[in-house]
Amino acid sequence: MNNYRLFLTALNSLNKHKLRSLLTTLGIIVGIVSIISVMSIGHGAKYKVKQKIEGLGTNFIIVLAGSPKRLMHSRGSGLGHLTITPSDLDAITTECEGIAQASPGVQRPFKIVYEGSNWQCLVGGVDANYLQIRKWNLTKGYFFTEHDVKTGKRVAVIGKTVKKELFGKTNPIDKTIRIKNIPFTVTGILEERGKMPNGADEDDVILMPYTTAQKSLMGIHNGNFGAIIISAKEKEKMNQTANEIEAILRQQHKIAPQDENDFTVFTQDDITQASDAATQVLNILLFIIASISLIVGGIGIMNIMLVTVAERTKEIGIRMALGATTQSILIQFILEAIVICLMGGIIGVIIGFLISEFIGIILGWPIFISIKSITISLISCIIIGLFFGFYPAKKAAGLNPVEALVEK
Repeated sequence: MNNYRLFLTALNSLNKHKLRSLLTTLGIIVGIVSIISVMSIGHGAKYKVKQKIEGLGTNFIIVLAGSPKRLMHSRGSGLGHLTITPSDLDAITTECEGIAQASPGVQRPFKIVYEGSNWQCLVGGVDANYLQIRKWNLTKGYFFTEHDVKTGKRVAVIGKTVKKELFGKTNPIDKTIRIKNIPFTVTGILEERGKMPNGADEDDVILMPYTTAQKSLMGIHNGNFGAIIISAKEKEKMNQTANEIEAILRQQHKIAPQDENDFTVFTQDDITQASDAATQVLNILLFIIASISLIVGGIGIMNIMLVTVAERTKEIGIRMALGATTQSILIQFILEAIVICLMGGIIGVIIGFLISEFIGIILGWPIFISIKSITISLISCIIIGLFFGFYPAKKAAGLNPVEALVEK
């Protein structure tokens, strides 16, 4: 009997027990749904995070005051150690040719008051070119100028969240808000950005001239900064530019070769790599869980196939008596196991696609069902069928035809 006839025989056997065959595939279906969902949602999340990272700015480089270890320990502690000086900024912008623009920055949370409303948000002091570096637009009003920065003018631009919480439907332009009981005039509204990759609301912010923030709000009289936000001229040379900035700052701060930096430099590529690594680890963990579901499903198939062999002992004996070879019996039962797994795999792919699309709609993420994920799923089904179907098939093929015929 050729393989095609054996395949048809396997299908006919499964067709006689439709419900049992379907229930047998449930473990496989769950595993395949998990694989498809994990891979498609993972791709969507990666694409969404990449969009957010690209939205940080043009060839974005940031220098933070404090070493990486100190930043981890002082997270959320306010100003921290302002180790970046105005002379550092001058040295970077004059000596590093790869820089297009740079903006010093300081930030700290404050309570904002407007008439009878108040709101706690992050107040950032930046330079007049900050929005160009960040590729951030205004929906209304205007941003402050270099003259405003030099004179420390008390003006502010607010994010969408701040506008909503303080002003509601009222037009905030030219309105006066108070921070530490100091009046600031609202000159513009920032374009909505949404959540940052770390989950923070990027629209819950107020921007003002860094000189104003330093002197009027934060009491920084030495002019030091908490950060410098930089745009590199060329994306291809972004890492090279970051290395040059690090070398300049080490020289500026007179840091010995064996000592660690008292500042931290990272680029958009660093953020992307860290995000990809985190996503990869999560996907691996979820893929392992999905694989466990497949293994459990495979064990269920093996159990059912063993029951099937016991039920069909007489049928196997008759076929052997009529000339069926041990090999043909082995292939038939292996094919039955593979068909069951493939049937579960196809159903799992369809359900996984629908679940992924549904989650994508809820989260607002683009969902990518790749040929790779479908291929991996179906190949996994075939492997599971071969592995867990072999023992029952071998047991069926090893039956003695005489004993099988007299089996009651």
